[in-house]
Amino acid sequence: MALQIRLIGVPTIVQPSGGEGTVRGYQSWAVLARLLLAERELTRRELSMELFPDTADPLGSLRWCLAGLRRALECPEALSGDPVRLNLPADTAVDVVSLEAGEFDVDRTGELLDGINPRSSPEFATWLLVRRQRVAGLIDGQLREQTLRALWVGDLDRAVDLSERAVRRSPFDESAHVLLVKSLAASGRLQAARDHVEHTEEMFRAELGIDPSAALAGAAREHVADPPEGVPALAVARSLRDAGSAALAAGAIDAGLDCLRRSTAEAERAADDRLHAECLFELGAALVHSVRGYDDEGAVLLGRAVDLAEATGDCSVAAAALRELGYVDALAGRRPRAAGHLDRAVAVADGDPELLAGIHSVIGFNLVDWGRPVDGLAHYDVALDLARSVGNGRREAWVLGLGGWGQLHAGRHDVAREWLDGCLDLVAELRWVAFRPWPLGVRAELELERGEDPSRIRADLEDTFALSCQLGDPCWEGATARLLARTHHASGDVDTALDWIARARERCVREIDIYEAIHAAILLDDAEMSLSAGNAERADATARSLLSLAARRHMDAYLDRAVRLLNDLGGS
Repeated sequence: MALQIRLIGVPTIVQPSGGEGTVRGYQSWAVLARLLLAERELTRRELSMELFPDTADPLGSLRWCLAGLRRALECPEALSGDPVRLNLPADTAVDVVSLEAGEFDVDRTGELLDGINPRSSPEFATWLLVRRQRVAGLIDGQLREQTLRALWVGDLDRAVDLSERAVRRSPFDESAHVLLVKSLAASGRLQAARDHVEHTEEMFRAELGIDPSAALAGAAREHVADPPEGVPALAVARSLRDAGSAALAAGAIDAGLDCLRRSTAEAERAADDRLHAECLFELGAALVHSVRGYDDEGAVLLGRAVDLAEATGDCSVAAAALRELGYVDALAGRRPRAAGHLDRAVAVADGDPELLAGIHSVIGFNLVDWGRPVDGLAHYDVALDLARSVGNGRREAWVLGLGGWGQLHAGRHDVAREWLDGCLDLVAELRWVAFRPWPLGVRAELELERGEDPSRIRADLEDTFALSCQLGDPCWEGATARLLARTHHASGDVDTALDWIARARERCVREIDIYEAIHAAILLDDAEMSLSAGNAERADATARSLLSLAARRHMDAYLDRAVRLLNDLGGS
């Protein structure tokens, strides 16, 4: 039997002999977790300063803890030396490590070091807070992924069980409720699905003062659509698919979705798996990109499309659906899961430049927001070359716009300006009005970074904000309101800046499928503006919100900024 170390929930050591190791005191568990999860070897001095800052003999206290841990582990050679080396058996199983590798048993969930709150330095307290948030985010992501997988393969009882757990963990996460309602409806428990919708709506109104999005009630449908009677299913499915795609391209969203839902039902009725996969992909992608709040339902359909497409050998649909699943997860900050989908997409695409242009663009998107700009921008470069080689102007514009933001935050201002200008030229050529607020906003941020006149920038941003509101896009509204706040702050009007940044926060989060990197940028600006205005209480609360978000959503650059802000506030 291998040594098992469980740090999630009530911490436990299961020895190779089968017995349970006894660990005395919160400090010992804290030492063990710090060593197991450290990114590098730690010296005894570092550990003692973090865990025993107020004791008379910190190094002696650390020696006592390490000796007790060796006995609990039944490993006399473990946790020795300076820096301290783990020296654990090669087959040792650590639940947090398994979770990070995507192999965690979701039947065992809980908080990291549940109930363990050691006396420690502020540095260790911050480390533990970040790790707890990171673990919580990974568990939530595992629950979501396994719920989706259960829905994809038709294991509906499992889907209900997993989604119920997710709701218990995060009762105000609308996405978790959507998947529970979807699971109940798919299993035929329609009344239970409707009852849960009603209960959730009442709870959100009572506790949050808001209504859930239409996606919650929409998830209570039993079927994708009610198929018409007496019509040849295969031909109808193809015509409805084409009509739905055309309607969406023309901006007729409701009509397009209706056609695609009916086409999917008809393809399923005709038992044509290849066409069914195509229709599922078209509908799933439309729900992700054409209507706000439906990313979760879109992900259910896209996952089914992947399975059917791979079973029928349709690599192009499988790769495209995996790309969209990667995009949904990247947008929401589920970065390891996004990376897994996108790696699969590259393998399945089999060298197709059109598919690879899209896949590499989303890989770049995920990596830049992860806090890995060099790697991310390299993928944007690949995507740009591929998009140009196949003449895909919309993909090229998307890469230039999102990549331009990455170039800006990497400090490459000249390249950022070139990319953003190129994006705006393409957007005008393609008449892609719905995307126009993004490059306009990023260009305004670049001009602010360069110290240009904030009043001139503000005048342009006001037009951009008005366009964002007309489009009804929460991400664009939040992003533009954030930059309007920055122009007022740059002009010395702190009160107006704080009003605008509060408006940015409100608008950004009003839908469930938000762009979390924009959310993080807004929180960072709010905290920094509040600190500069002398409002330490607001700055501290916002920095803590940013730290939690950045840890859960794998945004390492924002996490570092949040930690620095909290350190500054602690020393002020």
